[in-house]
Amino acid sequence: MSAQPEVWRVSTIEGVFETDFETLKQWIVEGCVLPTDKVSKGNLSWIEAARVPKLKAAFDPHATPAPQAASTSFDAFVESHPAHNSTPATPPARINDIPRASVCCQNHPEVEPDYVCRMCGGMFCNACTKFVRDKVPMCPSCGDLCHEYRVLAEKTARMEFQNSGFGMEDFGRAVRYPLQHKTALVTGALIYAFLLLAGFRGSLIAWMVMFGCISHVISQVAWGRLNRSFMPDFTDFSLWDDLVVPIFLGIGIMVVSWGPLIALVAALIFGVVSGGIKAPILPGAPHAAESSAPDIKVLMDPNADPAKLAAENEKLQGLRPGSQIAHEADASKDEANNPAGAARYLLPYLAASIPLALLFLVLIGWALFYYPMALTVAGYTQSLGSVLNPLVGLDTIRRMGVTYFKGFGMVVVVQVVAFVVSVIVSMITAPFTIPFIGNLPGNFISATFSFYFNLVIACILGLSLFKCSDRLGISVD
Repeated sequence: MSAQPEVWRVSTIEGVFETDFETLKQWIVEGCVLPTDKVSKGNLSWIEAARVPKLKAAFDPHATPAPQAASTSFDAFVESHPAHNSTPATPPARINDIPRASVCCQNHPEVEPDYVCRMCGGMFCNACTKFVRDKVPMCPSCGDLCHEYRVLAEKTARMEFQNSGFGMEDFGRAVRYPLQHKTALVTGALIYAFLLLAGFRGSLIAWMVMFGCISHVISQVAWGRLNRSFMPDFTDFSLWDDLVVPIFLGIGIMVVSWGPLIALVAALIFGVVSGGIKAPILPGAPHAAESSAPDIKVLMDPNADPAKLAAENEKLQGLRPGSQIAHEADASKDEANNPAGAARYLLPYLAASIPLALLFLVLIGWALFYYPMALTVAGYTQSLGSVLNPLVGLDTIRRMGVTYFKGFGMVVVVQVVAFVVSVIVSMITAPFTIPFIGNLPGNFISATFSFYFNLVIACILGLSLFKCSDRLGISVD
């Protein structure tokens, strides 16, 4: 079913008439409606026909169409302003950052607009806009409500930035992000570094502070709040939200990503310590042990056969400790000279080690690959259940598609750079190492760099979520 046509009223010398918009334009072309005649859309105020932006082309077909277009929605406003249709390198935060081409007050071309009419799309400065009770802006042309141009322009730029794709520009933006808040960066890095040097409890608090900042950055950037500081707001401190939740989310991240690998290592250590590694039993070994034992009856019998007595004495001499050591040494030489004999001992160990080695590599790969996604899920859901459920992360990866793999590659690059920086810092500060204490200057400097690099990783993950917010159902600002 087609939409109902717009009803327009026209006041001419002959009287007042009602018609649809297309017929009204035809009347203008035919000269039945003059520029000075009054028109009104629906029950809105009467204005001169020549002042309606969408009717100007009907009065002068050769004139360049006005940049404003009739609109009852924000999408139409975006389409009617080509100055905003180019993808900016960064989302403008102020009206001065927006290109000024074709963006000006309808009555004052040299003045930037302050308001945009939601009905006719006209743009007006503050002096031209009418206000009801000095608060509600009204369009001076059609009398409908107006929106703030700055708000709509920022929303337009944010939409364009969101749809611009995820690439190296976002990587550079993530690298610059912590530097935009220098005071918070220096303060947070110093707190984090000092806490790491304060023993186990201090390290635990430092880890909590770091994860709280990471989670805050991911959530803020994923929701489109690109200019917010990465330090949480502690003015209204909540024990549950600011302390308990970050601790449990951090534990959940470790469990879902590194937990399987830790469990495997613990199982191997527990098995080695409790039962030891049993040497493989070679065929014929029990029989050889039994045959090497001397016959006590023969040794105690005074009437025994001299040949048997000599054989049993030889076996008895072989049980002496010195004789056993010499025998083992001879056996070791034989195994060294005979690789086939040594292989008989190693094959059982190798057969059991290959599956464990493969499982170990798989779990390492899982931890390295899924850890960024675990951080991402924790950042934008703030739910321990979602973090512990790997299906949530895998489904997020599926919906993000290639964007996640781009972000994962960027995270790997940052981690490699962080490792190289830590090695360089350790080498430079090695002369300051103190016995039984360690390299305090090196550890402090490495901790400050670690704080910065973790914020960069968090911003990368947040930007990847922001660029996929339509697919993930994230409501951006």
